[in-house]
Amino acid sequence: MNGKNIRIVLRWVHIALALLVGAAFYSPLGNFEAYITATLWGLMPALALTGVGMWKQSSVMKALKPVSKKVHQ
Repeated sequence: MNGKNIRIVLRWVHIALALLVGAAFYSPLGNFEAYITATLWGLMPALALTGVGMWKQSSVMKALKPVSKKVHQ
């Protein structure tokens, strides 16, 4: 998977998570304690990770890139 596709996936996951977090505050779902708990302990950290992933994508891609050994000729 190349960098462009990773960014597209991260962006859409980030948007979906943001909509779920927004639903906790602006809809009747906010009355359910289980939904608020899931939002605070699951959705918010995932939202933060996708945001940081998009922000620092180039650094993460460089760190995950395998180191190739140069063959001396």
